[in-house]
Amino acid sequence: MIDLLPRDHWEHNFTDFLESLALALISRKGDNTLTIPELGKCIPVRSGRAGIVAAIQALDLPPGARIGVPLYCCPVVFKAITVAGCTPCFVDVEPDTFCMAPGDLSSKISQLHAVIAVHMFGNMCDIPELKTVSQGKPIIEDCAQALGSKLDGQPAGSFGDISFFSFRSGKYLSVGEGGALFSRNIEILSRVGEIVARMNRPGRTDEIMHVAKTAIKSVLRNRPVYGILGYPLWSFASKKRNSAENTHVALSQVLNADLNLTKKRLPRLNEYIEGHRSNAQFYSRAIALPPGMLCTEKPGAFYNRYLYPLTFASVKERDGMAAYLLGQGIDTMKYIDDVLQTATDNFGYTGGCPVAEGLSKRVLIIPNYYSLNKQDIQHVAHCLNDSWAEINKSNQESSL
Repeated sequence: MIDLLPRDHWEHNFTDFLESLALALISRKGDNTLTIPELGKCIPVRSGRAGIVAAIQALDLPPGARIGVPLYCCPVVFKAITVAGCTPCFVDVEPDTFCMAPGDLSSKISQLHAVIAVHMFGNMCDIPELKTVSQGKPIIEDCAQALGSKLDGQPAGSFGDISFFSFRSGKYLSVGEGGALFSRNIEILSRVGEIVARMNRPGRTDEIMHVAKTAIKSVLRNRPVYGILGYPLWSFASKKRNSAENTHVALSQVLNADLNLTKKRLPRLNEYIEGHRSNAQFYSRAIALPPGMLCTEKPGAFYNRYLYPLTFASVKERDGMAAYLLGQGIDTMKYIDDVLQTATDNFGYTGGCPVAEGLSKRVLIIPNYYSLNKQDIQHVAHCLNDSWAEINKSNQESSL
């Protein structure tokens, strides 16, 4: 597939590479501060997963603390909780937002010491309700996918006791790795600063290797190389990849190259979000799927539309759609398809989250990023509609 449309956007041009390489070669300590619009001063860190560990440590929780986390989220979050010396305890999600369900949290909060509320796909959790049922226990906001999202005009990351962001390749700023922590509580933010300051500082070799890997991976994730080489390599790697239990969490300070690219891209954040939201609005009008299969923005919320999920009635329907789209040159994502197995095998999940279990096998992510052109999104919508017509026809014939 020479012209395969990638599932997500990895931004890294030749200028980015040269600037990053120069910083890596210099290997000096620069201005290690970051300001996120509408939030303020943040503490940069190597990655979002390192940010989770630092956030947990900053809350001074007891050893082995039980932390509520939605089952429907990236298993790397579970791994980071264990690295911080705590235990992940699973909470179900709401089927329309894919975010933590306040009702299920309410039934489990007495067993928890803290909560990680994940703003999934850039959708906003019902944070006010989560705070109401959390009984004063600290809430960590996972804003890895929600940079720029808002609820009643208030930005993601400003609701909880502490929040963290991720700028990893494929995310909104797509800088390689990189993350940041924020808190309105000055004491907590100060503790975070002390924790991050004690983390290892990347050396020159680490920086150079990271810059090279980021550049190579970004080339592989973009057309036309993605269809020729990138997709086959990623598909092979995903089959060989170990579970999140074996995922490495590098507890170190931010790399100079990543911090530089983060600062370079932040001024364009609103432009990126406008592109994602415009594509999502087109899909919502043009895709001829039942409304319940589409993710709609709740009143009072502003989603950055980082990802555009479709919820199918069955695994068969989802996989059939994914196969058809791939045949039409469109790659899709079966996001956290194996989260149930991973959580069960490695993190002690024993049930209690039926909605999340179902979503993990029925949700498909279609390309939605800002760099798509009009022809791209029209092609995606057209192919979706054609495939859905065939799925409906097949279902009707099966029922006869």
